Amino acid sequence: MLKNKKQFYITELHFGDDGLESYTDHSGPFTLNKARRIMEKLLKNPGKWINPYVMDIRGPRHTNRWGANTEFYPPKEDR
Repeated sequence: MLKNKKQFYITELHFGDDGLESYTDHSGPFTLNKARRIMEKLLKNPGKWINPYVMDIRGPRHTNRWGANTEFYPPKEDR
């Protein structure tokens, strides 16, 4: 399964007037579970210079639960 392979990155999203313009990978590759644990820590204690709300998990393209083809994953597992 994809979530057990190290192919997920903690990514900073750069938004402009028209939406997402680019992104920068800050760390990785990780497994999906480890990337989610890192994002959880980042959201709980972001530090002085990090805006955790522009950070996301990026990995292989997949179809999310709404049917959109995306390369971004939610920080929490779907319940």
